[in-house]
Amino acid sequence: MIPDRISMVSFNLWNTERWPEREPALRHFLNRFKPDILCLQELRKETSKCIDESLLTHDRINDDLPGWSCESNIYWNKHYFSEVAHGLETLDMPETHRGFFWVRLKLKGSDKTIFVSTAHFTWQGTEAEIQSGHSPRNRQSRQTLEHLNRLVNRQEPAFFMGDLNDPFIPNALFPAGGYHSCFKTLGLSSPTTCPAVPTSDDIGENQVLDWIFSNDKTTALSASVPKTYTNNISPSDHWPVHAIYQL
Repeated sequence: MIPDRISMVSFNLWNTERWPEREPALRHFLNRFKPDILCLQELRKETSKCIDESLLTHDRINDDLPGWSCESNIYWNKHYFSEVAHGLETLDMPETHRGFFWVRLKLKGSDKTIFVSTAHFTWQGTEAEIQSGHSPRNRQSRQTLEHLNRLVNRQEPAFFMGDLNDPFIPNALFPAGGYHSCFKTLGLSSPTTCPAVPTSDDIGENQVLDWIFSNDKTTALSASVPKTYTNNISPSDHWPVHAIYQL
């Protein structure tokens, strides 16, 4: 069966902070939403095990590079998609195992492919940024666009999502490269995605840090930031971004 609509989620899983207290909330979210495509940041072996057990209908990237098991991974519904290729490209960032993670997926029963990618840009509060006043997310956004321009096939629906740690720069740069936020495409205000209070102990300013972008070979039908709880605990200190696209 070839789906004409697919659901996407980008989710920063907050390392292992307050784990396993958060585990029931993450399982609840995954069992309720079951996204066709799930892109993750701050993944660890504990959270990976939880996701593997919760999404039995899904596959993910299996690769010896440590970034795929300790930073990011991409899950997909194996009833709809099969992997064609994947890779991890370099971004200019101080974090050891981060980068531009991508997979090309083939829709089963069709020759059509989609391109899915994710990244976790550098946090705003690093000492280097505070002292220099220069944002590394500007060059990381530009490098991401370079990777997309090089890797995405012509006429291929393409998605980039992740914790971009910035409420402005990605949304200022990506449209010029042909990639638009699911919220802006729908004429919606982008909801804040961090912090998820009371699970997070950060009571600072609410921020839009997490994004889903796509090119013009697909159409956003809906977008939201689901605020799910289990026993008054959220799955992470970030809220997930959820979008449905027409292929």
